[in-house]
Amino acid sequence: MLTIETIITQIRNKSALSNLLLAFVISFGLTNCTRQSPPPNEPTVVSGSAESGFIKLKYHGGNIAEFDVVVTENGIDRKPMRGEIEFNNTFFSEDMVEQSISFALSNNDSNKKLGIRGKVFGSTESFPAETMGQAQTNFSVVRNSVGLSRNLRNNAIYDRKWDWEIESTTHDCTTITPIAESAKGNTFLWSSTGNKIELTFRPHFYQKHKNLKYFEPWKQPIRKDSISGWCSWWAYRREFSQKDLDEILTVFSEKKLADFGYKWIQIDDTFQGGSGTPESWTVWNDKFPDGMKGYADRVREAGFEPAIWIGAFFRDSETLEKHPEWFVKNPNGELIRGPWLFYGIDATVPEAAKNLVYPTYKGFKDAGFTYVKIDTLRHLLYDGINVSGGHGSDRGFTADDVFRSYLDTARLGLGKDVFLLACWGVLPEAIGFADGCRLGGDGFGPATMQQYNSWNGIVWRNDPDHCDILPKERGAGVGNVVQTTKTDAHLTDTVLRPTLASISGSMLMLSDRPEVYRDDANLEGIKRAAPVLFTVPGQLYDFDSRKSDLVIKLNRADVVQGGPPSPIDADQEGDVCPWWLLEINKPFENWNVLGRMNWTNAEFANETVKFADLGLNPDSDYLVYEFWTKQFLGVCQNEFIAPKLGIKGTQLFAIREKDSHPQIVSTSRHISQGGHDLTNVKWDERNNTIKATSSVVVGDPYEITIFVPEGYNFESSSPSGGIVDGQLVKLTLNPNQTGSLGWEIKFTK
Repeated sequence: MLTIETIITQIRNKSALSNLLLAFVISFGLTNCTRQSPPPNEPTVVSGSAESGFIKLKYHGGNIAEFDVVVTENGIDRKPMRGEIEFNNTFFSEDMVEQSISFALSNNDSNKKLGIRGKVFGSTESFPAETMGQAQTNFSVVRNSVGLSRNLRNNAIYDRKWDWEIESTTHDCTTITPIAESAKGNTFLWSSTGNKIELTFRPHFYQKHKNLKYFEPWKQPIRKDSISGWCSWWAYRREFSQKDLDEILTVFSEKKLADFGYKWIQIDDTFQGGSGTPESWTVWNDKFPDGMKGYADRVREAGFEPAIWIGAFFRDSETLEKHPEWFVKNPNGELIRGPWLFYGIDATVPEAAKNLVYPTYKGFKDAGFTYVKIDTLRHLLYDGINVSGGHGSDRGFTADDVFRSYLDTARLGLGKDVFLLACWGVLPEAIGFADGCRLGGDGFGPATMQQYNSWNGIVWRNDPDHCDILPKERGAGVGNVVQTTKTDAHLTDTVLRPTLASISGSMLMLSDRPEVYRDDANLEGIKRAAPVLFTVPGQLYDFDSRKSDLVIKLNRADVVQGGPPSPIDADQEGDVCPWWLLEINKPFENWNVLGRMNWTNAEFANETVKFADLGLNPDSDYLVYEFWTKQFLGVCQNEFIAPKLGIKGTQLFAIREKDSHPQIVSTSRHISQGGHDLTNVKWDERNNTIKATSSVVVGDPYEITIFVPEGYNFESSSPSGGIVDGQLVKLTLNPNQTGSLGWEIKFTK
């Protein structure tokens, strides 16, 4: 077996650096990577022909699509006749491969329509989504999905594992329906209709077309668990102590917040010695008499997981003087000092990696930390390495090599299972090592998630930063700290931030003082927001793409010009999209939750929402229920009216297609209104009974709301207590323990 000394020594050679991750897999099994061949950056192989009525697309050793080509005439599909269809297969074969496969009728006969019908095959990480089109102009919304989307706005399929995308340019005339999920992959029905149909295939979609060159998802699966908990920074800054820890653990335990889904307690910039040596990080100051192990033990004994912050900086003068070769220097050989007496460690130097980086992160791992936030990475890269004038180039290293070697060594110390949060700002250079990324500066950023929604659940988990549910005056913003204006403490504030973090599928790290959580009136929002359900984007573009597009453009321009990439931060303030559509796809039912959030200082008026604009079948009837007000908007056709919404207000509309029998309208445990809590939902037609199992929390009343159509009447419930409320039946359960609880409601007909 290779030792840590021999692995780190291998970093001396650039070729060894590129193979370091593989060495970790072989000797330690410490990374998320699997040894799979990368997909080729080339077009699909097309076999068959339009005239034969059958087309097959092959890529990366297997079939990814099989289509019948048909002509519809007088409402009947038939095979095309000779010369009836023009077929073209063209592609650009430079760095960004783009293949166009087009079908067109040879003449403009209005009695005929061209169609392709068939199946698309993807890995277990493939899913339907939409590309930018007229639908977003008609109704602007940020979309994401739990499970495989069935939305009618979808015109594309993206396969994350192999990073390819296929789309139809005929948005309005394309439907994609998931029909099979298995351990081998997903299968989708695909149908496109029109006088001309064009399919576009793009391999290495995020890596090449979005210019995320380190994105190799076939090596690294995405973290799908709820990344939720509490962070000390915004509540205490550098004042946090062991006494404060005990207080926050006490109130979190009393309020059963672990049962609601809050897992990690993360200590921030308060415990360390400050010099940057391993001892300064692992031997804690007198604010924590029981030290690092005492912190971890306290957190775990309270039922949570310990999490820790660290800065990627170094200040120890003795080491700087004794080993200047371990640090980033300018062409004159002078050490580069960044903000806050910041010196950057060069982990491509084996002794620096072995003596400074590895033992720090291995120490965190050994102490039991399962979440590590690495801060000031932007300073290491932008204020150190990128302004160094080519540090490391004499040894064959690029700026990215020097930066990534730090994360490479940190990951070696942490192992594969520790959640690694890169901080701060959007850092494409951290892709492949970071499980999450804080997208902006200090302070919750509502705009950040919409600017990088297409990255969340694909590249990493987006972090909007600590979520203070009761914002309070902090004074003027300094540096990367965004000023939080003073607000009155009322319930709308406590609901707004956690709702957005949850409905977007992002990270949710609370950061208020214990007194905020002691007041039950402040807890409803955070209780309903966690755990955060894992989502994938419903759109392969970003709602506000100015920032994400800038990442692509700047990095490509810098490659051409030979300069270092510029720092890119998500905007934390500015125009915020009020609408988010969360699609829930479960084995027993598919429904949507439409979120409307008012971040402005003015009331929102009534607004008409058309189901067709949301990508729902306009010919169906829908049950619409608002979560926070418990208002049933009735059986709606074509559209519904979203009521007025006050300043900092939040609305969550569950939209379920109406069935012919009694059905669930909403549940009270989670903002998904069943997406987290419901399992095994069954309608027993013979006995006219709804049966289900629900995940509940001790002491938290759980309300089930059922719609009863004409012809049915409520008879009984188990447990008892069902109450008729107009067209609805409501059953409230009072759990005496956290776990699963079965229930049923019986009707007569």
